[in-house]
Amino acid sequence: MDDTIYRRLVQTSVTCFLHHGDNYLFVKRSLKKRIDPGRLNGVGGRLEPGENYLDAAIRETEEETGYKVNVEDVRLAGVVKLHGGYPEDWIMCFFKIEVPHMNIALDDKLKEEEGEFIWLHKDKILDSEYDLVDDLNYCMQEIINGKELFFITAQLDEKQKLTVASVSKQMM
Repeated sequence: MDDTIYRRLVQTSVTCFLHHGDNYLFVKRSLKKRIDPGRLNGVGGRLEPGENYLDAAIRETEEETGYKVNVEDVRLAGVVKLHGGYPEDWIMCFFKIEVPHMNIALDDKLKEEEGEFIWLHKDKILDSEYDLVDDLNYCMQEIINGKELFFITAQLDEKQKLTVASVSKQMM
């Protein structure tokens, strides 16, 4: 067996979909960002050494939005594994997190670093004028509905668009 297919760097990260009622928070990443500039995604980032996915979701939520959430507010929605498209492969856990209000408590400098924060009603997310990170087109309904845990493995092209995707779901 040729082991070279297993020798890519792998990034581990969380993507958090914060919601208040039927409205979901997205960040349109700054054009200065290396990952997904100008695209809409949930908040999140890489895991720190020794950190687990749940702790990373709580930490990233506070760092990027100012919301202090508890374990009870956080629900695992799915696991996504991406190959190609980026210099490294990605293994991501997607979380749905309920927040008590729609006020983001960050100073303007931090908002500028992260990008533009946008609240969208659940019915407008897939039909908005914004360019979503491509994997959200495959799982956003499951995140919103919260009835199935999803697992996605996908191949990306050089523009980070999904070319091949395998999606499995499990009732929660």
